[in-house]
Amino acid sequence: MSSLLQVQDLQVGWGNKKKFTHILDNVSFTVKKGEAVGIVGESGCGKSMTALSIMGLLPANIEYDAGSIQFGSTDLTKLTQNEMNKIRGKDISMVFQEPMTSLNPSFTIGNQLAEAFKYHSNYSKQEIREKSIEVLKKVRVPDPAQKLDVYPHNLSGGLRQRVMIAIALACNPKILIADEPTTALDVTIQAQILDLMNDLRQTEDMAIMMITHDLGVVAETCDRAIVMYAGQVIEEATVEELFEAPYHPYTRGLMLSAPQLGELKEKLHVIPGTVPDIGSVTKGCRFAERCELATNLCREETPQLEEFDNERKVRCWHKMT
Repeated sequence: MSSLLQVQDLQVGWGNKKKFTHILDNVSFTVKKGEAVGIVGESGCGKSMTALSIMGLLPANIEYDAGSIQFGSTDLTKLTQNEMNKIRGKDISMVFQEPMTSLNPSFTIGNQLAEAFKYHSNYSKQEIREKSIEVLKKVRVPDPAQKLDVYPHNLSGGLRQRVMIAIALACNPKILIADEPTTALDVTIQAQILDLMNDLRQTEDMAIMMITHDLGVVAETCDRAIVMYAGQVIEEATVEELFEAPYHPYTRGLMLSAPQLGELKEKLHVIPGTVPDIGSVTKGCRFAERCELATNLCREETPQLEEFDNERKVRCWHKMT
């Protein structure tokens, strides 16, 4: 598969020439055509900021410092907002975490779906309505024609999330970024949404970036996994490789912390401590203070993201095998 998106040595943060604080530090990865890539880690690890960087939706005080986000022949970090608007929603779309705050409560579902078509197409009013019904059918919304005339608060959480996916899919994007798309939903609806996204990837030949803290979601939906910690990529592997033998102690800790079906024979594993504050770790491995394998080398020297075993990558002085 050819590379569709290539993030290379991306650095994002705030400050000036004298002092710049990095939220994302040398983040690199690729997304290939038609594949599903999971970006996983605890809250505060930089997952959502990575997605916002790709979408060109950085908060007002945050800026690109170095690196590139290559989409085809275009570096997205170099585009103006007007130029980015032509790509955002058309070639790259995003489903946000909470549909109730992402959908405008003052407008009907039909009004909000129509916006994408109005901006990125020359369809007539009747054609927009037909396309809107078509895309709602695609995401399995029942009675789609009737749903166009209702407001977000009239729908269940699962249907609102389907509408968000429909808006993102309206213009047939090449990449869909899903930021914790099942967090606020019960487990039955979660499974339905994940099945839907899997099916859409196959039928639409679309790449998916799944932003999540849930390793179960990664196992269910993704081909490849990227583990982030404190603004850095610390491990990358196929899902099968990662679950069979995690190389980084943090990845292993995440897996041991996940509850398992069956009889509980012992307490769940807990990773001690919390993710460090942005900019608080100036040298060494950012996971060192929480790592049971940490040595003086880990605290003094910063490990680089090294490649092992046919494109598998890990950032650790004492990689586990």
